[in-house]
Amino acid sequence: MYFGKKNSEEPEIIMEDTIVYACGSADCNGWMRKDFASENYDCPMCGSQLVEEVRELPKIENEYNAFK
Repeated sequence: MYFGKKNSEEPEIIMEDTIVYACGSADCNGWMRKDFASENYDCPMCGSQLVEEVRELPKIENEYNAFK
């Protein structure tokens, strides 16, 4: 079978500094973007306290926050 060549033009991934909440426990590597976090600042995986930090992540649009 022949599937042809894939489109070689990939969309450019834009990286930006993003505020995230990371788990403070050394045994857990859970984190979430601030835009998607609820007001509960406990890690959903282990229950430890979340700490705010900045990471360079791909830019995504959060349409939910546009309607707040």
